[in-house]
Amino acid sequence: MTSRDARQEKSRVSWIKNKCRGTIEACTGFGKTRIALNCIKSLLNKYPKKKVLIVVPTTVLKEQWDALLSERGLVFNCEVRVINTVIKSKWDCDLLIIDEIHRTASEQFVQIFKCVHYSLILGLTATIERLDGRQVLIEKYCPICDTVTLLEAQLNGWISKYTEYQVILDVDDISIYKEYNKSFNESFDFFGYDFNKAMKCVGQDGYKWRLAMREQICPYGTEEQRKQVLKNITYHSMNFMRAVQQRKAFINNHPKKLEIARRIIEARPDSKIITFSNNIKMAETIGIGYVYTGKDSKKKGRITLNEFISMPSGVLNTVQKCNEGLDLPDLSVAIMLGIDSSKIKAVQRIGRVCRLAKPDKHAEIFNLVINDTVELNWLKKAHPEGNYITIDENGLNDVLVGKVPKPYVRKLKDFQFRY
Repeated sequence: MTSRDARQEKSRVSWIKNKCRGTIEACTGFGKTRIALNCIKSLLNKYPKKKVLIVVPTTVLKEQWDALLSERGLVFNCEVRVINTVIKSKWDCDLLIIDEIHRTASEQFVQIFKCVHYSLILGLTATIERLDGRQVLIEKYCPICDTVTLLEAQLNGWISKYTEYQVILDVDDISIYKEYNKSFNESFDFFGYDFNKAMKCVGQDGYKWRLAMREQICPYGTEEQRKQVLKNITYHSMNFMRAVQQRKAFINNHPKKLEIARRIIEARPDSKIITFSNNIKMAETIGIGYVYTGKDSKKKGRITLNEFISMPSGVLNTVQKCNEGLDLPDLSVAIMLGIDSSKIKAVQRIGRVCRLAKPDKHAEIFNLVINDTVELNWLKKAHPEGNYITIDENGLNDVLVGKVPKPYVRKLKDFQFRY
């Protein structure tokens, strides 16, 4: 096995060989921040007057970086800023470090490459891949120079061992979802199964796109025919959006997920547990432990986090706020009530519970998925390697009492479309 120190040094050398311009793509828990600190030291040892700008997505990460720089006596050469601040003005530095660089592909944050004048650049991310394909913008400015996968980290003992489950939930009211899905498919078919086309027709410039679509369908019809075609396009665009929202609400807010999440929590009373929901109301409704979301003030959020950290066991219920950069090595159980098809989120959330706190740590990750819904495909998209064990409620009960779960034998529905 390779030591983590040696592999981190390899990453640093890879960045230098790439003319100090590149992204290190490595799983959470491997030590990307430590690599970045080593890169900073390398630069300052040779050029003591160089300036470093470190850009982070959240104030929590800024505080962590500030503390690390202070410990290492690097505060005089380094400045840490949240990206929302950076893109509002012009900056000059010798080395630009962007933590969670996958975020900079958005239309708003991509401006950072114009706002900051730099000579050298280092990007850090667990995975650069994005659903919208806009990672190509990042690769233009800061291409990947080294990759450390979850599998490599696990095989070498750099992160804790973990087992991930897809927990299939059969629900009594699935007929409601099927009605939503039928409506969705009718309008999706109308738009030729082109998701972007359908969304444009209901977006900010929806009317303009609906008019353009009418010209494609009926360029030479009578005024009455053209009016009817536009009416039909409008109906399907609105119906499409309504069905999308109805399906998501059914999946994300189903009470069965609350029931199963509470069952897992009750079975792990001595563990540090984190739950991820897709909305604040669901996180609050779990009703056990702390709620840590963007709803509260920064001060209250910091108090909540500090209280949870100080406890030997407990539950932290969150939505998006803990996806990035949060260092809680004592976490050993993750419950995913909110799932989508983002690989970035999946890798980040796995990383939250896989930091190595002690040699015998074995983390558990439970993805709660409603059967016969598109959520099955969302999980598959987010986990292309398929490194999870599929179980039903009976299998979950086995896991929770320390037994080997019975294999899931029913055939799962294969959804053709991601949405």
